[in-house]
Amino acid sequence: MLFVKSKMMMQALSAMLLFSTAAAAQIPGLCNTGQTTKTAVTGCTGILVTPSNTARDGNWGLAYPYPTTLSESQDPCLFTFIKSSVVPPNLNWLPNSVSTASEWVAPYDGENNLNAGYYLYATLFPVPSKLPNGSAPTGVTISGQLASDNDTVAIYLQSPVGSGACSPVSGQSLPVNPPPPPPGNGGNDFSQWWPFSFTNSQAITPGTSAALYFVVQNSYDYDSQDGRSPAALRVEFFSSSAFQ
Repeated sequence: MLFVKSKMMMQALSAMLLFSTAAAAQIPGLCNTGQTTKTAVTGCTGILVTPSNTARDGNWGLAYPYPTTLSESQDPCLFTFIKSSVVPPNLNWLPNSVSTASEWVAPYDGENNLNAGYYLYATLFPVPSKLPNGSAPTGVTISGQLASDNDTVAIYLQSPVGSGACSPVSGQSLPVNPPPPPPGNGGNDFSQWWPFSFTNSQAITPGTSAALYFVVQNSYDYDSQDGRSPAALRVEFFSSSAFQ
């Protein structure tokens, strides 16, 4: 089972992070799912892609082929990625109408039935050379909310991109959206927002690009004939996210 256990309570961590990063620099270029391609000048566009079978996210990739075979000994940063699809939400998912800041990304036709297994999503963001106070950033705090079908079981950070230094993030309870107790089968974990907040476990590299990797496990559906079920991810980042 691929997940990272946290030793901290989520509520206490969130409170500490919001206090400690209130005066820190925010993170331009860290884009929510479902947006058009960011630009070097303005960063994230805030413009949502129209969901369809052919729509593609401008900033989020998906490991291919999928589902991926992952174990604790494998490095999720070394997979090949393609652009994620921006799909119309399944009737059981959090509807797009709850927010104008994000949409669902998925494999092609992810709102319908896909094989059980791990689906690995990734997005890049720039790390500045210096912070407003003149110091070089060595850490980052990233917080926000997500929904996924089914559970988000791991989150990794790589800095710089292509370095091979892919590490689990620190301070986040996982799965982010745990399934309900039996007899639930994936349950309604994908019909609501789940907060997250984490930090880097290894120092980031100033003046480069970093990458975030979200691992979503699509559960085997015992109620379907072939065990297949929808699979997707939706992420929104908060403005409290910041470098240190």
